[in-house]
Amino acid sequence: MKRKHLLLTAAVVAGLGLGSCKKELNQTRDSVTPTSASNSAAYLQSIVLGTYTKLQGLTANNAMLLTSEETTDALIVPGRIGGDWADGGVWQQLWLHTYGPGHSNISGAWDNAYGTIGAINITLNLLQGLPQTSSTAYSIAELKVLRAYFYFLLVTNYGNVPLLTSTDQDASTIKNSSATDVYNFLITELTTNGPTLSAKTASQDASQYGRLNKWGAYFLLAKMYLNKNVITGSTDNTGYTNCSRYCDSIATAGYTLQSDFLSNFASSNTNSTENIFVIPYDHINAPGLQIQMMSFHYNQAEKYNWSTTGGPWNGFTTTADYYSKYNNSDARKAGWQAGPQYAANGTTPLTTRGSDSSLALNFRPQITNLYTASERDGVRQQKWQLTPGFQSQDADYALFRYADVLLMKAECEYRAGNVANALNYTAPVRTRAKVANFTQGAFALDSILAERGRELAWEGWRRQDLIRYGHFGDAKQFKTADGDRHTQLFPIPQSALQKNRNLTQNPGY
Repeated sequence: MKRKHLLLTAAVVAGLGLGSCKKELNQTRDSVTPTSASNSAAYLQSIVLGTYTKLQGLTANNAMLLTSEETTDALIVPGRIGGDWADGGVWQQLWLHTYGPGHSNISGAWDNAYGTIGAINITLNLLQGLPQTSSTAYSIAELKVLRAYFYFLLVTNYGNVPLLTSTDQDASTIKNSSATDVYNFLITELTTNGPTLSAKTASQDASQYGRLNKWGAYFLLAKMYLNKNVITGSTDNTGYTNCSRYCDSIATAGYTLQSDFLSNFASSNTNSTENIFVIPYDHINAPGLQIQMMSFHYNQAEKYNWSTTGGPWNGFTTTADYYSKYNNSDARKAGWQAGPQYAANGTTPLTTRGSDSSLALNFRPQITNLYTASERDGVRQQKWQLTPGFQSQDADYALFRYADVLLMKAECEYRAGNVANALNYTAPVRTRAKVANFTQGAFALDSILAERGRELAWEGWRRQDLIRYGHFGDAKQFKTADGDRHTQLFPIPQSALQKNRNLTQNPGY
């Protein structure tokens, strides 16, 4: 846990010091002067790491990552018998693609992203006001790459969004920038600042843990180019060519697949050689990762010593169709919890809570109704190792993984017509999962999409993937095919439009 503690300690120090930093820098008699601050890499790092703590809000059930997943075939939140998870239909609207500008989760995701961008811009303004040194230049570059990540989330989910890059801008009057302009801005930001960051992985330099380095910037560039045609409306293959090039660069960095898939999500995953960029969590010092609480059944509180936590909440699950993507030999299937559930002693059967007659708690893949599902409907997500007795988990949430790099490379090779070579990049992922690689005769582009679904479930990529492959609007259980493509972009939230009358709503809303 050493690397995690390094980051969390620095972030806590920054949280205490950033508020007082402005005061101290204005008083030359204080020990921290503008000159000494600009020449202290450790001091600047503490300020930068304080901004990284904003990432911990990304995995909330109404923030960007899970909200985007909730619109896909991977994550469904049915209303339960007794009324739980009804909430005015907000969860079901995401599944059905009937969301509108007033949707609370879509507004929450927007607010979280722009709140973080605002915090980054304030810190950038502080750093840019110091005497410029190699240390301040590094910190500024790192924060610009972090800001680029949040703009990447915004442009891929909302399309035309306002570009706020300075505290001098008036957020209440700025207009939307086109998605193409945002795309070009991010490519410039990442290609300019990414190469100046550390080329050492967290395994090579513990201070890089939980931070964006050169390879994190290159991962973002690969993602930008992979989704170029969707974001900008272009139709050529230059995006895939450039994505492939950045995947090749990352392959030289020293990242490797973990031998065990689930080790990437363990409480002790700080030593993963696969995780490129993570959000550090700790159930005491950095709480917030609560995926199991959102997924497990209420009566599993006894099993995991949650009796005093007010949970779990029996909400998030997936459908039988999605669960069927895994064959029984697939090691990744162990990331889902199915079948009969028992108390902590391993023998006493658990039952449902009583709203459906205290049935045996036997998680089944089938979901019987989108609004009044049984308490036991749907398999549950358990790949992030939980911390018994606490709502929050200790596992760090991997935003960027090397397995994704391999699958991006496979997709680019396939789209370039190099089908045989694409199989060389799916092979390590499937070997690790203990399933045979695809045969060339049975290998199609959608094979890669399905593989991405198995490998990256609930990691925030499914919405982008389905859109890129042309399947986001497909029919699925309880939902007919979309009549048009307007739901591929979220609406600009009504709350944002009310604050800024110069913003333009996305078509169809």
